[in-house]
Amino acid sequence: MSKPRGRPKRDVEDDVFQGGDEDGFSVSADKIIYVASNGIAREEEFLNISHKKRRLDPTKLNDQLAAWIPVPDDGFDEEDARAPPPALTEDVRETLLGKRKEYSSTPMAQWRPLMSEFLDELLRHEGLGDDTGSPRCALCKTPSPTRFFKCVECGEHLQCQDCCVAHHQRTPLHVLQEWNGSHWVRCTLAEIGLVFQLGHGGFPCPFPDVTRKMVVIEAPTLHEIRFTYCKCSKSDDADNLAQLMRNGWYPATVTDPGTCATFKTLESYRLYNVVGNVNVRDFVTSLERMTDPSAASGMIWIPDRYKQFGRMTRQWAFLKRLMRAGRGHDKLGVGATALGECAVRCWACPHEGRNLPEGWREVDPKYQFLYMLCLAVDANFRLKNRLRSNEIEDPSLGPGWGYWVEPTKYKDHLKNYVNEKEISTCIAFAALLQKDTRLTTGLRVSGVGGCVCARHECMRPNGLGDLQKGERYSNMDFIVLSAVMGFALLLLMISYDIACQWKLNFKDRLSNLPADMRHTLDGVKVQYALPVWHASSHNEDCQNENSLSFRVGVGKTDGEGVERTWSVLNPAAFSTKDAGGGVRADVLEGKIDNHNFLKNLGQGEALQKRLVIAIAERDKQVAAFKDVSRTIEGEVKKQWRGMVADWLEDNSKPNPYTTSRKDVPTEAAVRLQVRKDEEMLSAAGKAPLHGRSATAFLVAGLQIEDSQQRILTQLKGTALVSADRENNIQEWRHALLVKIGKFRALQKIYMPTSTQVLDEFEAGRDTELPAPPAERVKLFMPSEMEGDGLRGCVLGLLGMEEKLRVAQCQNSLASLRARLHAKRHLISFRDSFVVGQVQSTKARTLIAQVGERVESHAERYRRGRKALAGLGVLGSYADLRELKPEDVQLDGDAGESDSAARKKLAMIGSGRGARAPRQAPGTSKRIMSWIWTAPGALDESTMHESIRVEWCRAYARKTRWSEEVMLLREEMRRVLRYLAWQAAWWRERCEGREVTAELAGGIRAYAMKQAGWCDRIADFFREKWNVPAATVAQRLVAEEGIALDQLFGTE
Repeated sequence: MSKPRGRPKRDVEDDVFQGGDEDGFSVSADKIIYVASNGIAREEEFLNISHKKRRLDPTKLNDQLAAWIPVPDDGFDEEDARAPPPALTEDVRETLLGKRKEYSSTPMAQWRPLMSEFLDELLRHEGLGDDTGSPRCALCKTPSPTRFFKCVECGEHLQCQDCCVAHHQRTPLHVLQEWNGSHWVRCTLAEIGLVFQLGHGGFPCPFPDVTRKMVVIEAPTLHEIRFTYCKCSKSDDADNLAQLMRNGWYPATVTDPGTCATFKTLESYRLYNVVGNVNVRDFVTSLERMTDPSAASGMIWIPDRYKQFGRMTRQWAFLKRLMRAGRGHDKLGVGATALGECAVRCWACPHEGRNLPEGWREVDPKYQFLYMLCLAVDANFRLKNRLRSNEIEDPSLGPGWGYWVEPTKYKDHLKNYVNEKEISTCIAFAALLQKDTRLTTGLRVSGVGGCVCARHECMRPNGLGDLQKGERYSNMDFIVLSAVMGFALLLLMISYDIACQWKLNFKDRLSNLPADMRHTLDGVKVQYALPVWHASSHNEDCQNENSLSFRVGVGKTDGEGVERTWSVLNPAAFSTKDAGGGVRADVLEGKIDNHNFLKNLGQGEALQKRLVIAIAERDKQVAAFKDVSRTIEGEVKKQWRGMVADWLEDNSKPNPYTTSRKDVPTEAAVRLQVRKDEEMLSAAGKAPLHGRSATAFLVAGLQIEDSQQRILTQLKGTALVSADRENNIQEWRHALLVKIGKFRALQKIYMPTSTQVLDEFEAGRDTELPAPPAERVKLFMPSEMEGDGLRGCVLGLLGMEEKLRVAQCQNSLASLRARLHAKRHLISFRDSFVVGQVQSTKARTLIAQVGERVESHAERYRRGRKALAGLGVLGSYADLRELKPEDVQLDGDAGESDSAARKKLAMIGSGRGARAPRQAPGTSKRIMSWIWTAPGALDESTMHESIRVEWCRAYARKTRWSEEVMLLREEMRRVLRYLAWQAAWWRERCEGREVTAELAGGIRAYAMKQAGWCDRIADFFREKWNVPAATVAQRLVAEEGIALDQLFGTE
């Protein structure tokens, strides 16, 4: 049948055909049905056929964990968490946690009456004990031997000389004491004739070598021993070094060693160092004291083995890292180790080929954030290193194999360094760093730059590099690119406390890097953001543009993980400050290795806790967003979503999270103008800059005040309380104290009389009271000085602060008005539509959050106005009036709950028994607050704008918490995938090297041990993460004391 001409007749309507093919493409086409004239026959045709990549849901990927839901939260709510956990009965608790002991008093109080008995028992050990009066050898029963001994390790029984030597043929490192007739004295096995036979474990050798002496370090003492090497056929394949190593003794040198340390001692010291920060000198000194306390006086000679032990521990730690990286299982040998191969990788970060599911690149774009790598970058100026005139060339072991950047390429790159332009005044504290001149005299290294995974705080492979002269872009660019080289990425987020400035020409600077690094980020979408706490040091516009809260796919990442990593490494600063370059690098490598290892092991507990809190907070934020969004028309919400999407695509477009400032210059604009005025004065010779910016100094003070107010608001607020508030506040206080210290350093330059004022203020403080917390520290800004102190500021400083304070007051009023409009909108909606206790509580919480922001802006205005009064210029600004509590309200706002006022008004004239409220004000008697007549006051059009800001921010909070839940669950899956991959990787390395049967057995055994360990950890984690969220919440409440009100955000 031929096709009819003209427009085809449709059978009801055009159908759309959708299908798929084997290559992962979806096929879409319009299906047209032609109907014959008889109305019976028909012909189908497909038009507009298109082949598109199928957008996959992550749960549909070809991966056994794709559909698995860790910590299921079906039905998870506050009531479930408040219910007593059925499994934690007293019997079960006693089985799992042990029986609780009931104390009528503390253990220490119970011990005090018995201290004499304990002391007597200690003194009893100083004598012969049970053998007093009739000493005899406990082994051969010889009574009253000529010489008798006691072994600290074997026990308190007595041994004669012959039995002691025979008994210790295979344990030559036991500690002896000999009875001299009145007391016990130190004695060695070598002194009474013991000669240890190597190659046979102490058993006799038919052809022993000559007798030699050696010092063996076996904690907690140093041992001087006599020994012989084996020269029989059993040791044909073992030279002297091999015989020592096979006996568990590590030689200090490779030619005729005279000192060894046992494997157990070296491993013990490695852990003491990375966990307790014990250095070699202190450890060896402790061993000397344990060997003989008189050694410190010089009366008794103890062999000094400080240098030898330092070499051995450094080599031991390096070899252990090689073993854990599987370098001993590679047939190509240790020399083929690749850059970063010895680093402990983060199990939860995305690694293609290890823990990413097959087909992850084809996942729907809205889920691509699940595979984004989040990095935190920062510099640390505690980890300095001094130049030493007598230093010998001693590079690090395995340069570039772990966490340090490849040194040769790094040094070649820095040779072409050119000074960068001064940093923007947007960042006060980065300017204080003085990046090109920061106290570098006499230093080889002024600090380090580092790159960690922002969500799990593991140092990245090749993510650490020395800084020669402060935090220069050339250093940090190389470090960041080294940390991501070799990783397959689609999305990357970088958190950096100077990201707003560092990102500007980052892509242009890539051309200055080595050729093999320039294209590392090709095809990668990169986002830049400021860490949550450091963001407060930037101006408001910069904070809003670079806030982590507005970055897509980051969840609730705070970007401060690198600071917590520095807190782990900083204790090593003292012991490495004067160390050689190679020693310092290897010591820090060991510290980081341990840090990453512990972070990985802690993923089981950390991810579970975070997920439970994230689920609870997500549900709260989703409900809060619904409350905010309920009164907004659909078309308006669509428009606002479009603004958000446009701004995320191009930050130069209007920011939906901020309100515009009409007729009021922004604080950033004022700071820029003040800076220009300062430069003009400097050019005229009227205002010396001392190589620094006075504007940055003043801005630093203003931002410290804002940070102090933030902490005070957190301490007294209820609506903004989070589950980990106390930890956050402590971190904020620590960071704030550091900034105050930097501020004080510049204060001495720009306010010379401040030193005397601070000394007098400190002298007048009650020394019996603790020092004030960071949020209560008085800064003594120029406006806070009196008399001579006010006149003691450098020329122009007072005028600069005046301009900055005026801008602070005007912008605070603008923000205050915007928040009040948003608050009125929420109150109006609550009074009109909200019913029921649950909904009323949610609405009250939301209004309280906005109210706290209102009070914060009001306090900032009052602080700025008070400063203007201190400068004596307040009279010049009549429009900046006193802000009283009753002024902080909208026109027509009665200053109390509208619902309560409505109920009172309803009582008027309602009949018998009704009681009218006292002094109920009428509309005609209300007076408009002056804040609505001040310059820049909002009009009705911008009231809509303030509501838009609140809606967009609520939308961002809801979205970030929803992302956090999805990210945490995907990270749990990635951890299990990584462990499964690592177990399989180790099993593949059981074979491969052509070596002796004995070595092949050790290679196989170690690989199987590592594989089995990975399997056990994975099984433990999976079982832990299968526990429902409600059960985990119950445990958090029962065992760790986390309040449910904090967990669920209720009052």
